[in-house]
Amino acid sequence: MVLQVLLVEDEPVDLKAYEGSLPTAFQQNHVDVTIHPCGDFGEALKLASDPLRRYDMIISDTYKGLARNADAEVLNLVLAYRGPRFCPIVVYSSSVKPPTLVESPFVVWADKAKPNDIERAITEVLNTGVPQIARRLHDEIEGSAASFLWQFLEENWTDIWKATGSDEKGIERLIRRRVAIQIGDMAHDGKGLVPVLSRLGSEYYVYPRLPLTYYSLGDVLRHKENRNDFRIVLTPHCHLFVQPGQEYPRADYVLTIKTVKATDILGEKLANAREDQKEAKHKKLGRWTRSPAQTGRPPEGRHWYLPAFLKIPHLYCDLLQMESVPYGEVAANFEAIATLVPPYAEALQACFVSFYGSVGIPDLRIESIEDMLN
Repeated sequence: MVLQVLLVEDEPVDLKAYEGSLPTAFQQNHVDVTIHPCGDFGEALKLASDPLRRYDMIISDTYKGLARNADAEVLNLVLAYRGPRFCPIVVYSSSVKPPTLVESPFVVWADKAKPNDIERAITEVLNTGVPQIARRLHDEIEGSAASFLWQFLEENWTDIWKATGSDEKGIERLIRRRVAIQIGDMAHDGKGLVPVLSRLGSEYYVYPRLPLTYYSLGDVLRHKENRNDFRIVLTPHCHLFVQPGQEYPRADYVLTIKTVKATDILGEKLANAREDQKEAKHKKLGRWTRSPAQTGRPPEGRHWYLPAFLKIPHLYCDLLQMESVPYGEVAANFEAIATLVPPYAEALQACFVSFYGSVGIPDLRIESIEDMLN
């Protein structure tokens, strides 16, 4: 992986010096880099805005005393990249920071007069992981995902074109979905592609929720007033889809599962697990987070674990605490902040069906089956 970095500096001597020295900052962070030098701010803006080019980081000079047109070009470049482009920026100067430049993890200011401060800013950006992730995604799409796609499409294009009714948008969705699955469910182990067998808790969710006009199975709701009230929508989205020309879906109530903080369910078990050896600790965590969770609270199978991510704390869905909310009151009282992704939403649904579909039967008398041993 080699990062592509645009370096903008209108002083030829400084440009040459940075071209030679700045790669060291990347090497010290174990990142390979190709520096693309540019000595003109206007030209840099054109390069950065060119849809046929992409950079993983931009490093640019600005302010020299009073505001100049060149300064405006740099700030325009920052604004152009801030929202729509997946590219962090290091802006430096020997003067004061422009008042209109707002720093963030992806836009970092450096003092040109301060020794090694540009290198410090580069390291700060690299530590976010954004440049590496951007390059890796780009390489994955053009590499493993695209190679599969193009080979598949080339061999099957005529049949696909017919099967989709020559629908370009439909084929585009097919390609986009395949790319998402390919790069989301496969990883490189240094030799080739291998399936991803374990997940991070953050991968349970689409966060923030997609801007849909209807609710879906697995939507994570948070009460607008009681901020500790988290719920999961359990009604299938086919019942919640709002048909064209209609204000409400066929389901006039939304079935929700209430949640309980994991700390309230596990209690002292958490404190005891902290004292365990690593193997025993991991074994307990595995039991508490499987589907359904084994929390030790009867009846068995009542809890389903939700991992913490951003506004969502560690929670358990409690299948004994269900509430149907009138559809019109959901938007008024709750905000949909995330959605469980497949297969987690379906796993929760399956646990619900299993829990309420179980049938209790009397145990067989041992005496009546002892002849099995004869």
